[in-house]
This record gives sequence, structure tokens and C-alpha cells, in this order.
Amino acid sequence: MLLVGLQFQIPLPGLTALSHECENGSQQGSTSTPTTCFISDTESPVTPITSATSQSLSWSSEVLLKVATDPSWDYGTPYVPILQPDGTLRPPPISFSGYGPFGGQFVPESIMGFLHELTSTFEAAVSDPAFWAEYATLQRSQHTPLTRASKLSDPATAATIWLKREDLNDYGSHKTRNIIGQLLLARRMGRTEVVTDCAAAKHGTFTAAMCARLGLQCVVVMGADDACAQEEDVLDMKMLGAKIVTARTPSGMGSLRAAITEALRYSVRNYETAYYLMGGPVGPSPLPTVTRTFQALLGEEVAAQMHREVGCQPDAVVTAVGSGCGAVGLFRPFLHSPAVRLVGVEGVHAAALTEGSIGVLQGSRTLMLQNEDGQILDSNSISPDMNISTVGPEVAYWKSVGRVEIKTATDTDALDGFKSLFDHEGIVSGLDSSHAVSAALRLARDLGPGKNVVLMVTGGDSIGMHDGRRLGV
Repeated sequence: MLLVGLQFQIPLPGLTALSHECENGSQQGSTSTPTTCFISDTESPVTPITSATSQSLSWSSEVLLKVATDPSWDYGTPYVPILQPDGTLRPPPISFSGYGPFGGQFVPESIMGFLHELTSTFEAAVSDPAFWAEYATLQRSQHTPLTRASKLSDPATAATIWLKREDLNDYGSHKTRNIIGQLLLARRMGRTEVVTDCAAAKHGTFTAAMCARLGLQCVVVMGADDACAQEEDVLDMKMLGAKIVTARTPSGMGSLRAAITEALRYSVRNYETAYYLMGGPVGPSPLPTVTRTFQALLGEEVAAQMHREVGCQPDAVVTAVGSGCGAVGLFRPFLHSPAVRLVGVEGVHAAALTEGSIGVLQGSRTLMLQNEDGQILDSNSISPDMNISTVGPEVAYWKSVGRVEIKTATDTDALDGFKSLFDHEGIVSGLDSSHAVSAALRLARDLGPGKNVVLMVTGGDSIGMHDGRRLGV
């Protein structure tokens, strides 16, 4: 039995991954591929990586040592980078700590075998240089550029804003590092089918494309409302060979929450052949640890690139927070450096970190939006990736100990941020990262000239483009 996150990790028979949500069964449609199903309302060093967008890295051994061993932040095991100063990837030490009272495994017994198998496969894989060698050949878009936003803020009165250009990844997804790593794990486990939850279709499309390349069957589970709003992207996923499953919770929400719930249910039903690729750092252990391990390469790139550009760490790092996939990647290497401010921005009507309380949902103990009776409250956001009632357990822990600063943004703020990046930098961003633009601008003004702020930018999606045109962008 895994002892991870919680001090009492007891897998409870019959305790579902849905927590307080209803489990009334579901209807599954045709199993041909590609197709659409509807779930009813009843619920050693390796080769350096190069690419067209790569930037050369220059990271001194002194800087590397400081990032890895700075003792001033003690909320977990000191961080040791995977990305080395010479641009190679090396096996990291494995740690399942860093969750405090959050995390754990609250799942049906039927999925425990999969979780144990995943844990052992994960530990063996990330300790194997051959795994990282293959990973390097598949992570084609690493490293995405870190560019100065010369027109977004006035350098005479504000800090310099740097943009981590995740929009230049394939399909504009900032989850590529996690997706590739987990697909390789799935293949090592002998699984032939990969099921993943999806909100903004760019992540599902990238997963479908990589599954086609690796010879794996792909099942993309989307909230019914999200799928309807992104019909062209859904068609692209089908053309790549993916089977699309749409889901809706009993409360009527056809969003990411419903997609995660149904993806968990699908993986339980098909645990002998299916691998569940969690889209964010949520779910039962070890899923959050697997996600953060691969996503941390995002923050490592930023650290190396900042030292190349300005010779020091950033003064602040800013990202939008939905389930927390961007945050666990971007923030992780800077946790032990208290001089670096870590700022996450939630949607004001999907603010689990700001308005939530502790509970169990979808397999782990974390912060979530719920009423006094423990019933999960609906969330709402213009961005599919931000529209979720919960957040990953590690981000919840960082918030509880005060290591991250959490802000909120309205849909109007997100559209203003979308317009600002488009007008000033010529970037069509995703509406998730657009939530964080105004917070980055305010922070830059507060810090003043001579300081540096990093803002993560994700790729645009059809929903974002539609709303941008509607408002005259």
C-alpha cells in the first residue's frame, strides 16, 4: 500500500473516485474507432534535444547547485533538475512527498492494481537513462522560447515581462511534456489503449497525434458542452484516429469535471487494457507525482533560459491555474527559492484555491468548491481548462503553506488579457493563460524597473478565437 501525501493512506473498498457525485451508471455508444460516444446524464546522460524553437542553454554548475539545494524553503524534498547544464536529460531522484495533508488514494479496489503497477513502472522508467533518451526523441518542441514582451509593459516604469511561449508547442498545448512521458509509461506497461480527459481540445489533439505515432489506441473524454463548442477540433481528433467520449454530470455540467469523472470510470472498466493519462495533476497517487515529474521540465527550461538572458533567476513567475498542470510545471524548480514570487491566477467562478475547502474528489484529498453538505458546486469559466471545481493536491498544499500567491480573474479580465497579447505582441493566446495577463502587468508595475516577471502563454483555441472576434479583437 502506498504511503503518499496523506499520513493515513488507506484505499477504501467501495469509496468511489467521484466522492459526493452521483454514480448512476452510463450508456456507452459504438466502440468503432474513430467514433463519438455519449454518456448520459446519469453519470547516464542522453542526447541533447534540438528543435526549430530551441534556445541554447547556459547554466553554470554553481547556479544548478543553488537551484537544487537551496535550504531556505523546507516544504518538501530539495529539487534536483532533470535538465542538465549541457542540455541533456538525466534520471532524477524519485520523491512522492510534497503534498502535506493533501493527496492520497481514495479509489475502488478495482483500480488499485493499476495504481501499484503504474508506481513500479514509473519508478523503474524514470531511473532508466534509456527512457529519457527515447523521451528526448519524442519531445520535439522542447525547448519553447522565452521572449521579452517589449511592448506589453513600459520598461521605464515596470519590470520586464518575459513570455514562456508554450503556444509554439504542437497544437499549442503546455502539457506536451507530461503527455509524452505518460504515453511511454503506457507502452512500457503493455497497455494498448490510452484514455485521457480533455477540456481545451489542443491537449486531446496532441495526445491523439502522439498515440497515432506510437501505435496506441486513443480515447479522448470531453465534457459534452466543451465538445459541442469545439466541433472542428473534435473532428481533427477523430481524423487522427481517436474515439471521442462525451460526458455530463447529473448537475448538468458538461465540462472538465465531467470529463475527469468519466475518464476515471472508463479506466476502471477497462483497467486490463487501458492506461489513464490524467490531463492535470489531480487524481489518486501516483498520478499527481507522475504529472509533476514530467511537467517540471517546463520550469527547468525557464530557469536555464533566464540565466542565459539576464544571469539570474526571475523575480516572479505567473501562470493561470485550472487543475494546476501549468503551475506544477512552472513553479516546481523555484519552490526552494523564496526570493522568487510564485503567482497563480484562477477564474473568479472556478476558484477552488480561493473559495474552496478540503474534501475528497476524483481519488484524492484536495481543495474544492463544495457546499456545507459536501456536495460539489458547479464552476464556470470562459476557458474550458479553467472551468473545474477542484485543483491538484500539490498546488493546494502550496497555497495552504503560503508559498504561492493566488489571484482571481473574471471572464472580462481574460478577454482583456487575450486582446493585450494580441495587440501588443501579436500572439493569439489561449483563454486560460489570458486570465493571468492582468496579474502579470500589475506585478510588473509593483516590482518596478530592473526586475523580471515570467508569464506562461498557451496556444489559442477555437473558443478563444470565437469570443475574441465577437468582442472586436
